[in-house]
Amino acid sequence: MSAASTAKSAQHRGEELVRTAGVKAITATSATSVTVPSITDPDIAKVDVTVSGVAVGDMVLVAPLEALPTNCRLQGAFVTATDTVTFVFGTEGGSVTGAAKTFDILIFDRT
Repeated sequence: MSAASTAKSAQHRGEELVRTAGVKAITATSATSVTVPSITDPDIAKVDVTVSGVAVGDMVLVAPLEALPTNCRLQGAFVTATDTVTFVFGTEGGSVTGAAKTFDILIFDRT
């Protein structure tokens, strides 16, 4: 498959997402600081992060821009209140020592 057909396919998939999921706008944040908590194995921890403009019903896609702490697993992120995204972290074979990490967040506005 050529690069042009791959790009076209991605564009069509994005348009389909907007049509079928009721997405009104897509916004990207950059360099959002998230403090990964210290977690004793086996457990999970949640962290609320202020992200202006999100509302319950919006979808978010998060990506760490640096390595997470040793034994840390990002289990998900979702909008829990206006201007609040909750990150869920877990352990993976040992305890986690907390640290501030940088994330990008893509917001799919459906509200």
